[in-house]
Amino acid sequence: MEFSEIFTLYRVFTSHMVLQRERPIVFSGKAESGKAVRVEFAGWTVTAVAGESGVWRAEFPAMEAGGPHSLVVSGADGMTPLVLEDILIGEVWMCTGQSNMEMPIDSANPFFRVSNPQEVLKTAENPRIRLFNAMLTRRLAPNGPLDDVSGPGWQLCDERSVADFSACGYFFGRELEKDLDVPIGLIATAWGGTDIASWISARKFEEKHWTPLRDSDTEAEKHAWEEWTKSEACRALSDWLEQFDRNGNSGEEFVRIDFDDSGWEECGESVSLPRPGRYVCRICFELPERAAGRELVLKLGSVNDVDRTWFNGELIGSTGVEKPGFWACLREYIVPGHCVRAGRNCIAIIADDHYATGSICTAELELSLDGKTLPIKPERKILPVFVLPEDFPVRPAVPSLGANRSPNGPNYPSTLFNGMLNPWFRLAVRGTIWYQGCHNNGEFTYYPLHKMLIDDMREHWNDPEMPFLLVQLASYVQHQPENRLPDSVVDSLPVEEFPPFAVTREIQAAMPRARKGVGMVVSFDCGDHSDIHPRDKQTLGLRLARKAEAMVYGKDVACDGPEFAGFRQEEHAVRVYFRNVGSGLMTTDGESPKGFVLGDRAGKLYPAEARIEGDTVVLTSASVPEPQRVRYAFAGFCRVNLVNREGFPAIPFRSDAVDYEKMFADLP
Repeated sequence: MEFSEIFTLYRVFTSHMVLQRERPIVFSGKAESGKAVRVEFAGWTVTAVAGESGVWRAEFPAMEAGGPHSLVVSGADGMTPLVLEDILIGEVWMCTGQSNMEMPIDSANPFFRVSNPQEVLKTAENPRIRLFNAMLTRRLAPNGPLDDVSGPGWQLCDERSVADFSACGYFFGRELEKDLDVPIGLIATAWGGTDIASWISARKFEEKHWTPLRDSDTEAEKHAWEEWTKSEACRALSDWLEQFDRNGNSGEEFVRIDFDDSGWEECGESVSLPRPGRYVCRICFELPERAAGRELVLKLGSVNDVDRTWFNGELIGSTGVEKPGFWACLREYIVPGHCVRAGRNCIAIIADDHYATGSICTAELELSLDGKTLPIKPERKILPVFVLPEDFPVRPAVPSLGANRSPNGPNYPSTLFNGMLNPWFRLAVRGTIWYQGCHNNGEFTYYPLHKMLIDDMREHWNDPEMPFLLVQLASYVQHQPENRLPDSVVDSLPVEEFPPFAVTREIQAAMPRARKGVGMVVSFDCGDHSDIHPRDKQTLGLRLARKAEAMVYGKDVACDGPEFAGFRQEEHAVRVYFRNVGSGLMTTDGESPKGFVLGDRAGKLYPAEARIEGDTVVLTSASVPEPQRVRYAFAGFCRVNLVNREGFPAIPFRSDAVDYEKMFADLP
């Protein structure tokens, strides 16, 4: 058997990783087609041959939790082997969704971090928890699935790695490690503000004969944008952008190829911009003689928020607020031939971060000539030009017209499945925790799409009953954390018939009935009426861990709150029955239950007075002498306090819930 002289491991496998216990362990990579590699792990040796596609695959038997182990991949005699160290075997979970899963333990944005980051980080070091933060090198792939990941690989759990990691995921994993007493591996693949369709594969859409692009009239969008540009809101944005520019220089002095950047900070493929302001990222590399004087195509990646990009001192392109999805769309610019030289070249990106914590992600950096990628070894450096003062006004909102229809944005169907999920299917995981839904808020089609997402993940991981734990959306009214709504205004909001957030929560609550092996935790009571990113992720991590321990690991622990089981009309009252009452019903503040609503024969809804009687709640309202309907926390936001004595909150409900299975019965 001939061994390969060229061989690699996929980047999902790095030192410090955790492998899933009690499952066959599979390593894979690339080599010369038809040639072999020798793979040694935990006392076993396997010889794997690369197929026609150049992919090799080495399978080892399932193992119990433990380690550390080493992995050695070797090829032909004389070739340097690949060696990974400090590999543990334990439990591996994927942490996926949008911004509430993405929200880190700490950040420069006071409204996008947990409430006590420094206290959490003091005790973050844990050698049995390992983190792979794919959020740091977020990748869009509209044209098809990617084979591998980028970025720094698996990291030890310490103050540095935890600070940037998903808070919800970290608190979940921390609790599992303590209770299960095994190593824990956590993979974060979240992306804020994203549509569920972007996380579902094209294969699944084709199988369901589903056209996932939302109906939208391009001409209407164009007209709406033109009208907006004439508005006072647009003028306010222009004034703000001018005020932004007055905070410092343009940064153009740093774009020359011969500029001395030796004192700048080196950076990786993706760099977080800690505070709003202006930054310059210089990327230098060598090009071969054949590229000199030839037109190139530059694929850059995403820049949050806007950019102006130079090549050897000449402006080659820019992306501003007028482009749909500007904060996340992939940049692609043409480099004129007269800019290109043999030897050293330099790309300079001037990035303006307008709001919260931004980023420059160049994981997709590619230069191509005549459709073929040029091999380059980029050196990246960054310098802040200026940061905005603490009291600088918040940027006015920009319409996101067309953002969901652009293949260069994160909401295009399948693009995040391709870029963020697909590389991980070669690594066995125990399950997924999922926190998403705001971007599909109030859409009935979220029901079939959510089922498709669950099925799709399970099929690609070849695990028909893979545990899927979701977080139901928290209570919320309007995102303005810097200028909070008065409580008096929130508490006087009228009762709505179809609050969009309530509809989404109802669909989420239906998932455990729609698919086996699906669990849901409630976050309504953790919500903030003026911030879509509630800061209490520790409670949610704990609830997810308890759900996993009961549902996946067979532990006898409480994990669910009271769930609506029906109601009975009594004289001028309604008695509500519940499942999962545990050792009894109670309220968190000792007062009467809040958040209940009754409906009359005319269809109108009124707040109800409530009292606990045994394992039931009795509701009355002077405005509703003959109640017909019952609702609890079926609102964007309301005060709630009903829990069981184990401390788990009641699940929002309405007695007149829609039958979503019947609604979508005609779908394949």
